[in-house]
Amino acid sequence: MGRVKIQMKKIEDKQQRNIAFAKRKSGLLKKAYELYILCDVQIALVFFSPSGKLFLFDSKTRIEETIHKYLELPCYRRGR
Repeated sequence: MGRVKIQMKKIEDKQQRNIAFAKRKSGLLKKAYELYILCDVQIALVFFSPSGKLFLFDSKTRIEETIHKYLELPCYRRGR
């Protein structure tokens, strides 16, 4: 028996939305960590909970260093 495909839309019930966020947050952090370990990549993950709480994940380097490296890409330097 397979899993039921869920419809992608906002969860209206606030309590159910917070439960879904907590479960998916842990899954997202786990996948980011696995990607960092298996592929040796830099990862900076920044997101906010529905209540506004900040969550961060960084791999090898600090988040600021990864974001700085991202902003130094040629596609962002054109506007300067």
